[in-house]
Amino acid sequence: MEAARHTDRTVIVTGAASGIGRGIAKRFGEEGAKVVVADPRREPKQGEKYDTDVTTPTDELVRKETSGTATYVETDVGDPESVVAMVETTVDTYEGVDVLVNNAGIQIVGDSQTTSVEDWQRSIDIDLSGAFYCAKYAIPHLKESEGQIINIGSVRGFEGGGGPPYAAAKGGVVNMTRDLAMELGDDNVRVNCINPGYIETPLQDIVTEEGMEKSKEQTLLPHFGLPEDIGDAAVFLASEEAGFITGANLPVDGGWLTHSGL
Repeated sequence: MEAARHTDRTVIVTGAASGIGRGIAKRFGEEGAKVVVADPRREPKQGEKYDTDVTTPTDELVRKETSGTATYVETDVGDPESVVAMVETTVDTYEGVDVLVNNAGIQIVGDSQTTSVEDWQRSIDIDLSGAFYCAKYAIPHLKESEGQIINIGSVRGFEGGGGPPYAAAKGGVVNMTRDLAMELGDDNVRVNCINPGYIETPLQDIVTEEGMEKSKEQTLLPHFGLPEDIGDAAVFLASEEAGFITGANLPVDGGWLTHSGL
């Protein structure tokens, strides 16, 4: 059997209670990691149609079904003090940080005229500022471990769509990835971004039937992605096999951006 790639490495996954974050956390657990589930809530919301198990917290799922270990830390990535406390708890519990996965995000439907100032700010706080806060406070520990940052962007960061705050925030995540890679290269800390297309998660509950059909047309493959597809990409980018990859923006989108000519 192939050896686990992340045995005993400490991995922070934000927004890991459900959806893509849950899939990422589980995959790192399967690779033997010590996973910190950083999320405002511990359990997935009841009735989320894309979660086959909506009662088991992600940290418990990792411990029961994988070779890894996991700890839940209540975290609001939009609050710098909450992020500082989460990083400190991680270091106190596991004595360091090897991988940070900035996955936490929200999407608020609306255009520039219907989106409130409050909704704009909250979306930017979580989707963009949250990734910055987590990177800022984890970087000193990642320098010690020569670790990795993996940001979760979106195809919307390249072509727009999804609402002004979401598109703006994800575009910011894409370019922040490049900037952090330039900043941290000499420290042997790699920074990359995964850009999902349509992934079957609770975030897609807001998509209309018309939007679903457009997404099918945009996706070259005959199926949508799953959270585990993003988890597979994250596990690879954090591994030694990706040791010469940094500053990359990897589409995991079933051909979405190719269809767009981007």
